[in-house]
Amino acid sequence: MSGFAVNHRCCVCADGGRVRNSKGLTELCPACSGQSATESIEDPQERMRLPSKFRDATFAQWLPDNGSPRLRCQGYASTWPPRVPMMFLTGTKGTGKTTLACAIARTVYERHQVRAQFWPVIDLLDRYRRTFDQDRAVETTDDIDVQMRRVPLLVLDDYGAHKGTEWAEERLFALIDYRYREMLPTIITSNVAAMEIAERVRSRLTDVSVCQIVQFSGKDMRPEANR
Repeated sequence: MSGFAVNHRCCVCADGGRVRNSKGLTELCPACSGQSATESIEDPQERMRLPSKFRDATFAQWLPDNGSPRLRCQGYASTWPPRVPMMFLTGTKGTGKTTLACAIARTVYERHQVRAQFWPVIDLLDRYRRTFDQDRAVETTDDIDVQMRRVPLLVLDDYGAHKGTEWAEERLFALIDYRYREMLPTIITSNVAAMEIAERVRSRLTDVSVCQIVQFSGKDMRPEANR
């Protein structure tokens, strides 16, 4: 031991890029998405945590090409940082909200070299819950809060699909409120209309100076829905 403290970019994995989960298996570090300080191979989709189904998402996949949701999402990604930092994509299920959110994430990285992170709300809450196990936890709730606040572009997918406990609502409100107050680029997708969301979250999402609401409509476009 040298006796000198080592400054790590990520204190959870010590810049190794991987941690051991509760089952004893190694996985990408959730705090930095596996971005090892010594790693030379770049895989932006993996770093951004884009689901396999949406890793190649583009604006061109969403039709019609002159539809308002597509045009507004393209506008959001065209310059950086966006003039209005937050975007709430809301509407019926299967109408392409996640496709466009992932297309934004990919475009922002390709055009502006700004890395997003994609977090289904349910997965993020599960990550918070794992900190309760003091014997196996690899991070604390504070670690997660710090990392979520630092993400240049945060995508929270499927807000409203989680079980609405008081604890879950507090965690999500604290994160959304912080990014709202600091005017940090954030995209939230939901099948729930803004007016059906808890008032204190709704007040942030309906503040037109900070957040734009993009309404999706139409039938479920997913193949299994049309069988």
